[in-house]
Amino acid sequence: MFIQRFLSAIPLVTAITVVAVPANSGPKLPTDCVPDPSKGANCVPILACLGQDGVYFTGRAVGWNSGTFAGQSSAAFACFGEWLSQGSFGLGEAKITCDNALTGRAFFTYQHPETGTATGLGFLSNGEPFRVWTGFNVEQFLLNEYGDINTADMCKAASKPIS
Repeated sequence: MFIQRFLSAIPLVTAITVVAVPANSGPKLPTDCVPDPSKGANCVPILACLGQDGVYFTGRAVGWNSGTFAGQSSAAFACFGEWLSQGSFGLGEAKITCDNALTGRAFFTYQHPETGTATGLGFLSNGEPFRVWTGFNVEQFLLNEYGDINTADMCKAASKPIS
């Protein structure tokens, strides 16, 4: 009886506030990257879906025209790799290696070369798709109303293009 009376004393507004918080907030992109195309240490956020089961990683891509990337997966393993922009047509290639022995390769195209904003699609060593989004402007295409990345929708069979 004491518990029931105690809980009923909680204001209705508080109960509504608790319910309004999303139960499964998504990952956040790194906010400490500073894009600077004039330097080889240009840094932009990167997000990739590793298969179609909702496993993703977020991290940083560093460089201009070529470079490296690294991040942490939602399944608690690290991934890293290299990327290379090939020519003036806005095309490139990224190779990934993860601590769990997963590897892969994706080909990407730039949507906005000035900020390094690009999307890519390829395959992992287990045959699953490898989708990647990167660049300074990538957040505007991937964030939901809570400021999180909705990986449940992104990492399904259909890719989400940036355009």
